[in-house]
Amino acid sequence: MAIRAVVFDIGGVLEITPDLGVTELWETRLGLRAGELNQRMHDAWAGGSIGTITEDDVHQAITDRLGLDAQQLAAFMADIWREYLGTANTGLIEYARRLRPRYCTGIVSNSFVGAREREAGGLWIRRPRRRDHLFT
Repeated sequence: MAIRAVVFDIGGVLEITPDLGVTELWETRLGLRAGELNQRMHDAWAGGSIGTITEDDVHQAITDRLGLDAQQLAAFMADIWREYLGTANTGLIEYARRLRPRYCTGIVSNSFVGAREREAGGLWIRRPRRRDHLFT
């Protein structure tokens, strides 16, 4: 059977996403114990991962559970997105582009709520064409 399509994941594959220590940084800033931030946010992180809550719901949970004001929330989310989105894996992206039109190409993603808009707003992801597919 001939290969007709190639599918790539985003996080950790098309985007290089090293741990930048954002959680630990914010736990220190907020005077929380190691692991406490994720304990407080566990259900919001889970809901945002599978799309059962909105990005606004996540922001409200952060504000309520971590006691952040609007300016702190913006700084926290900027750090979170910087770590979550990482940087484009330009070598692999160029390889994927060279596969077309010989192969149908696609992206599979389980991106956190709000990530798709930020990823699509980046320079490396273009709007899907007829033979390109985004699976979420």
